[in-house]
Amino acid sequence: MKLKLIALATAGLVFANLASAQEVTLKLGVVTPSDHPHSVSAREFARLVSEKTDGAVAVRVSDNGALGSNPELLDAVQAGIIDFAISTPGVMAEYAPVTGILELPYIFDSKDHMMTVTRGPIGQQIAETYQAETGMKILGYMGGAQRNMITTKAVIRSIDDLKGLKMRTWEWDVMLNWWSSLGALGSVVSFPEVYTALQTGAVDGAENEFSTFTTARWAEVAKNVSLTQHSITVRPLVGNAAKLAKLPEAYQTAIREAAIEAADFDVALEGALDQKNMDLLASDYDVVFTEPDRGPILAASKTVILKFAADKGLEDLATAIANAGK
Repeated sequence: MKLKLIALATAGLVFANLASAQEVTLKLGVVTPSDHPHSVSAREFARLVSEKTDGAVAVRVSDNGALGSNPELLDAVQAGIIDFAISTPGVMAEYAPVTGILELPYIFDSKDHMMTVTRGPIGQQIAETYQAETGMKILGYMGGAQRNMITTKAVIRSIDDLKGLKMRTWEWDVMLNWWSSLGALGSVVSFPEVYTALQTGAVDGAENEFSTFTTARWAEVAKNVSLTQHSITVRPLVGNAAKLAKLPEAYQTAIREAAIEAADFDVALEGALDQKNMDLLASDYDVVFTEPDRGPILAASKTVILKFAADKGLEDLATAIANAGK
């Protein structure tokens, strides 16, 4: 009887080890086209996870909005329908406001400033607060590209040229308020539909990175780029914290490490592509660049930053970001 119990216990241990070694398949959604840096970096994350787990954990990447818009992807992550998404801080702020601070125009002085914030204690604080309030875990901060304005017919040389323009934005009231502060009319259009909206005149323009202007082909139908440099992109990689916590600790560690490495990979990639895509816009798309008077745009943007921080009780966080690295 004793031998039988030992045999059963041994068999149980073997079965448990086999079960833990079985491949785990996780899903990641992103809205950008397949050749966009965020999609490329999502696949790099998947590669790193596979490498670090000897193929035991597979991350399946669905890009180009195949699994839904940014809000739909976040809903799916929070519900556990998918496991990861690369999202925007503004859309994420609809679930908990703390990330919204990272999306505000002119919140960062430079790419180095953004890196200091997201790679330091402030970035960790934001991640911990967000997880506590939403159940979604920020695993890494992608981004690093500058964002500028692109328009179909209007040429933006000053804040006055924005008056009355219909400018695309995403599903966040703060960006609608920002466009309004500049005299423009914010219009919510999902990412995959922006090209058509520009082409048909449903919107007069949009704002984004140079990589988006090329990979999403917005520059085919919009030929004017104003170098407002109003934002340094931050795109958090988020996961369902509860589902990740159920994985073996070794897998969790591998995923955390892969996310950090993929985020740094993305920042380097976006930096390298900024100048390349700016040159490409001029040579292949015949885009005309203007350098607007940024003073009035900065002043209007500051009021949006202060109002958001005050409304959400994030004044201390806004101050910490402003002073980071100084």
